[in-house]
Amino acid sequence: MPLNPAVAGKKYPPVEFRLDAERVEAFARAVGHPTDDVPPTIVTVAEIAAGLANVLADPELGLDLARVLHGEQEYEWGHPLTVGERVVAEATIEDIRSKAGLEILRLRTDLRDEAGRTVVVGRSTLIVRASA
Repeated sequence: MPLNPAVAGKKYPPVEFRLDAERVEAFARAVGHPTDDVPPTIVTVAEIAAGLANVLADPELGLDLARVLHGEQEYEWGHPLTVGERVVAEATIEDIRSKAGLEILRLRTDLRDEAGRTVVVGRSTLIVRASA
């Protein structure tokens, strides 16, 4: 079943993400981050909660994880994360298009701090193979 291009532009509900010391320490240890600062890749956890989890569960979109390849990831940073910070992540389907028999979904996740300032914008490109 192909993706539903009509859902391009859809926003998913915001998800709160707290960077408490225990969470940051556990993540840093898991990824081998050697310093005391917040590993920048921890934003991926919030991206998954706000974005990927929603697109996978969205019956209107019709995404089958078994056909998905993560094609690209990029970040635009506003400021570094700090321990104790609370951010809100909100995901939007930026684009759905077809190319060479594949479907390409571009997912944007905006993380903002408590003052509403952009901390980071993450973009994930998901490549969806045709069903057999």
